[in-house]
Amino acid sequence: MPSGGSRYDFEVPTVVLAPEPKAASRARLFVRDVLHSWEVAPRVVDDAELLTSELVTNAVLHARSDATLEIEGDAERFRVTVGDESPGEPRMRTYGPDSVTGRGLMLVDRLAREWGVEHNGRPGKRVWFELDAVSRREASA
Repeated sequence: MPSGGSRYDFEVPTVVLAPEPKAASRARLFVRDVLHSWEVAPRVVDDAELLTSELVTNAVLHARSDATLEIEGDAERFRVTVGDESPGEPRMRTYGPDSVTGRGLMLVDRLAREWGVEHNGRPGKRVWFELDAVSRREASA
């Protein structure tokens, strides 16, 4: 269903995730369910789940606020957006090979078609990524 202000054809209601350990898991399940209903190819769903998990985890760990998750898309691509209440910009950092943290934005940068950060004049930010919406049929052809 088209929305008034979006450039995409499909939108899903916003999901607000509390800053708790299960937030990333809940976000992955939500993204998987939505993208399966849109008949997105499984490999693309896997990438979307991973990147969503990274953004939600960053919101929980660094912003320590609710994470607001939105998905919108059309036949060609979809966008996942995670908003939080921290104004701090996410940054890619260099960590040693033994580090167990710090690679989330590197994954987003490598796997996403595009990604970015939006500020809308209110406290906080919205970090988003886009992936191509390859359908199950296209993936098997």
